[in-house]
Amino acid sequence: MATVLDSGVYECKAQDSQQRWTVRKNITITVLDKGYVHLWPSGEANISSLVHHTVELKVEVDAHPAPNLTWSRLNPTITMGTRSINTTHLVNHRYVSSLTLHQVQLEQTGTYKATAFNEDSTKEVTFYLQVTAPPRIVSLSEVDKNTILCVSEGVPTPSVTWYTCPSSIRCSNLSDGWRSQFGFSEQNITMETRGVTMVRSVLTLETLSAVSAVRCEVSNLAGGRARDLRVLRNSLLSQVVVLVAVLVLAIIAVIFFVILIVLLRNKPPYEARWKLIESVSSDGKQCTYVEPEDLPYCSAWEIPRDRVVLGQVLGSGPFGRVVKATVSGLTDCDSASKAAVKMVKSKRDGVQSLMSELKVLGYLGPHLNIVNLLGACTKQGPVYLITEFCPHGDLLTFLQRSKATFGQVDTPSRSNSDGGYMDMNKDESGRCVPLTELRDTTPAVDHQVATSLLLSDGPLLTLQELLSFSFQIAQAMDFLSSRKVVNRDLAARNVLVCDGKLLKIGDFGLARDLQKDPDYIMRGNSFLPLKWMSPESIFQNIYSSKSDVWSYGVVLWEIFSLGCSPYPELLTSRQFCSALKKGLRMERPEHAPSDMYDLMKQCWEEDPLSRPSFSSLVTAVDNMLSTDYRQRYLQLTEDFLKGEHAAVVQSAESFSRGAEDETDGQKKNTKGSPSSEVKVLLLESGPSHSSYTIPVPDVPVDSSAALDAVRYLSEVLSSTD
Repeated sequence: MATVLDSGVYECKAQDSQQRWTVRKNITITVLDKGYVHLWPSGEANISSLVHHTVELKVEVDAHPAPNLTWSRLNPTITMGTRSINTTHLVNHRYVSSLTLHQVQLEQTGTYKATAFNEDSTKEVTFYLQVTAPPRIVSLSEVDKNTILCVSEGVPTPSVTWYTCPSSIRCSNLSDGWRSQFGFSEQNITMETRGVTMVRSVLTLETLSAVSAVRCEVSNLAGGRARDLRVLRNSLLSQVVVLVAVLVLAIIAVIFFVILIVLLRNKPPYEARWKLIESVSSDGKQCTYVEPEDLPYCSAWEIPRDRVVLGQVLGSGPFGRVVKATVSGLTDCDSASKAAVKMVKSKRDGVQSLMSELKVLGYLGPHLNIVNLLGACTKQGPVYLITEFCPHGDLLTFLQRSKATFGQVDTPSRSNSDGGYMDMNKDESGRCVPLTELRDTTPAVDHQVATSLLLSDGPLLTLQELLSFSFQIAQAMDFLSSRKVVNRDLAARNVLVCDGKLLKIGDFGLARDLQKDPDYIMRGNSFLPLKWMSPESIFQNIYSSKSDVWSYGVVLWEIFSLGCSPYPELLTSRQFCSALKKGLRMERPEHAPSDMYDLMKQCWEEDPLSRPSFSSLVTAVDNMLSTDYRQRYLQLTEDFLKGEHAAVVQSAESFSRGAEDETDGQKKNTKGSPSSEVKVLLLESGPSHSSYTIPVPDVPVDSSAALDAVRYLSEVLSSTD
């Protein structure tokens, strides 16, 4: 082991074996009695820095053997995310180490320690870091009579100076009109979490009205701030308050009217869904519609207002409502008839559309499976469109309510169900809109065919009844198609249920708030039932009988899923449209037979011309039905057409009167080219019941497309015997 006495210069000599050359090398060895460490700060040990600045603490070391260097903070410890440590070996036994603090915060104020140590010695150096923040005036306000409060904060604690100015003209930031004030009180509050001191300084004056302005000025080592409080005398204050109030009210009024105008402009107008097609191009990509204004309105439909008594509201939307009513004198019998009355809420919001719907229904004529027109009130008051009354609500709710009992044995009992809009047979103690009282107490009758029921009226559903629903809707749509009318909103929610599970389709947009209905998406200036629409309707705005066939396929899916929402996995319209473009189609619903699902897929063909017609759909569904059901449907159709149903009676009268008007017109005008006409087919029993020709501009109707339900069913029954 070396000792201090071994210190000195040592020589190393190397020589070859023949002693021809010699090499010498000297080395000085110093043997220390003990290792050492010398440590000192490189710069000031007390450091002040503004908040968010970068601070570097540095030490130099002379040590042997080589030391270990560490940095620490007394309390709390240094967080890794805010610092970096760097140690460098300079020369011989000299070292330098630095601690860099980035974006320092007020909480980083404190004592930092650098420690250097080896096996023989340990040395420490401490630094004190003061992080400062310029003062900030939090608030300056009058808290009491003649008392002003100035709240400020900063690090170190800011000092507060008060000034007053007797005249606002003389006092500006550059003038010397401000006078120092003394005798104010202060309260210092230190917020431990941030290390900031808040100062609450209160200035009390003899009278505040003697000054024009008060200034609070705060300062510390990091900077200064000032804020003025203008003092308003009573007369001036009242004038300013009134002026500000008037200005604020004017601004609010302008904003309100601007918003109102924007909402009114963006509000989609009420539009009747059913449209009459004038022509369709050979490729099915272009359709021309008849303007409803060009359709005639026969005065035979007019009903005196004193014969209409309004009752409870059945449905309501932003543009109008549907009300239950009793109407007297629709038929030759003395009894009043139950009816549903459509009306708009304001003339601006859809009278023209309601009249268009009235004219289209009048043009159609009656059919067993549509909500038939009974009459109208168009004179000396709001327009009333009077249609059949369907007591059991919409098909969608009917299906959803029957899920739990589907497939159970049905027992004949009268349903007490609640329809999708509302149970139209409920006690009529609800909201009423009376016009007049009936002149007698004869009970109102429901104009449904009562001689026989199509199906059991019990609450249970069977597969045969689902097939019946499919057949009835196909019959109604085939009737519309034969009359060149496109539905554009065929869905289970737009199909109503009558006694004996008789279905009727209609246009119910007036009684529904489409803005709140999740089944409708706003596009442009209209609401669209996106998941029921065909691709050409969505992407090209083309509506035709073939687009209704697509919707019919979706309705079939609703029926055999017992009221499920279509495409449930596609939550947004963007997802739905993207999936539709990729050819996505819904899977077979739980209760659909395979041949029924094949029919759905045919309805969902991409090419409209590849989809089946409604007449072929009627045939396909009919082949799935029992012979007993066909006989009952045949009987019900005959009873409807040959009985005293108000829709048939009123329609026959309007067509008869229209024919007389046309004959008179032809006698008066025997010269010139004849006008285009629409022939209403004369069938013994079928979708229409008059030979009256309605003049409509260029609307050709293919008579072979009109399905005569009775004749067709008679042929089928005879062929099965």
